Amino acid sequence: MKIECPIKGGRAEECGWNARVGQVRDFPSIGVIQCQTCYLVTHAQDLSGDVNYEAGSMHVWAQGYGDSLPGPATDIARRVTSINSLATTNKKFSILDFGCGSGGMLSALSINYEVCGVEPDIYARETATSCGHKLFESAENAISNNVKVDVVTLFHVIEHFYNASYELEKIYDLLNPGGLIIVETPNSMDALLSKYQSLEFANFTYWSHHPMLHSHKSLEHLIERCGFKIIENSGVQRYDLNNHLYWMSSGHPGGHEIWKDFAPLVLVNEYAELLVSENISDTLWVVAQKINT
Repeated sequence: MKIECPIKGGRAEECGWNARVGQVRDFPSIGVIQCQTCYLVTHAQDLSGDVNYEAGSMHVWAQGYGDSLPGPATDIARRVTSINSLATTNKKFSILDFGCGSGGMLSALSINYEVCGVEPDIYARETATSCGHKLFESAENAISNNVKVDVVTLFHVIEHFYNASYELEKIYDLLNPGGLIIVETPNSMDALLSKYQSLEFANFTYWSHHPMLHSHKSLEHLIERCGFKIIENSGVQRYDLNNHLYWMSSGHPGGHEIWKDFAPLVLVNEYAELLVSENISDTLWVVAQKINT
């Protein structure tokens, strides 16, 4: 087992694991397990040899699994609004988007901030660079170029790390004193998994390129162990009530678009607030501050 224990560090072989309902969607013979202590979720077998982010394998494996379905249209605007609030409070102005893909967030943030990105996928990096953004292939590469920023964002990135503490320690070095990290990542306790126990959703969402899904508890322990102070540990519901109803009715993704006019907005918003308050929203949102200078 290559993944590390978020609480103690080191390999997680000694943690207690329980089987979870579902299987890895692109390796259906492989099941999924959950830590008894922190609710971290991972594959029952090591799949690291089948993952090559530099060569773009993430996009190859995504084909046919809903990759053509649009995500929530509000994602970028929501993130920018949150960052603007933090910038006003903490006077943070330079941002590195770690795992920036083809540069969508960089373009949105560059209106008000000095930005750069880290992206290992050579094809995505070329696209972002062609848009005029400054990119690095790794945190080490950014460090060697003397990059220092006030904020590092990781939007749906940390679930890809086999050795998350190593990456967070490099990110720590990229931050100015008192700098912030903002982490958005899927919640292992997503209501479709933990409350409704949808087998169809489980078989869809577990994926070779997500070696782990964090809970509120596991992510907080990991980030604190790497020298950060948690400022906010909350949740976001990216996929709405219409999406959940469609999953439970049809067993397929895309309900946030296909049934987008079904549930009234007030009910959609109240449902999202309920899931967040119960810690079973689909997404974790953590803001933490570098505490050592």
